[in-house]
Amino acid sequence: MRVKLVVAVVALAACHVAAPRSPATGTLAGLARDRDSGEPIALAELHVRAVGELATSRTATTTDRGGYAFDLPPGTYSLAAMFAGQPIHIENIAVRAGEISIVDVVFTLGRPDAVVLDWNDPKSGAIDRYRPRGLAPTAARIEGTISDVSTRVAVGGAVVTAIGPGAGPDAPTQQTVSDDRGRYRFDAVTPGTYIVSAYYGIGGRGQIEMRRSEIRVGGAEAVVVPLLVEVAKQ
Repeated sequence: MRVKLVVAVVALAACHVAAPRSPATGTLAGLARDRDSGEPIALAELHVRAVGELATSRTATTTDRGGYAFDLPPGTYSLAAMFAGQPIHIENIAVRAGEISIVDVVFTLGRPDAVVLDWNDPKSGAIDRYRPRGLAPTAARIEGTISDVSTRVAVGGAVVTAIGPGAGPDAPTQQTVSDDRGRYRFDAVTPGTYIVSAYYGIGGRGQIEMRRSEIRVGGAEAVVVPLLVEVAKQ
């Protein structure tokens, strides 16, 4: 059976979009994790293949922390992943020279249905949730990635703010900065309803992402909140 599944586009740096070592290539990178627990998955098999005339093809396995990275010529790619008998296929991934495209792979352990995804599907920006092992009922977590709204490449150095729960000036506020792969994370937040936003500055100007409001965060829960900023229009 083929089912649709959201790619969690899921954990601090100078204010720039991080670049791979060679300006002639781009980087496709991400994490493999379990959908329910959020635990990283090591040794997942990955195969990336160019779409169209490019003959580029690469294979790898994820690290013990679930990570992977491919340095690739610019182009459009598909990514096939396999673990514990579950195949996941992600199509239409754009890789641009000097930039990083983040694609996380989410397996449903024990439910090995085949998954086919389109990286350009707006649903890939949907909020996702999982329940980390060992997180207390009185604690919660908010995490995600910052990407450019047009190119979908990772944005490092964006200031991310989480406000809530509560209202007015007394509402607790936390801030952090996205790392060189666009990831951010707030640990040990109080369960409740939050507003999460991102700010990215270029040359004294800035772009505030339209805030994602009314984000419900339950106890012992991690909520993955992707955020988009308009870096390309600056």
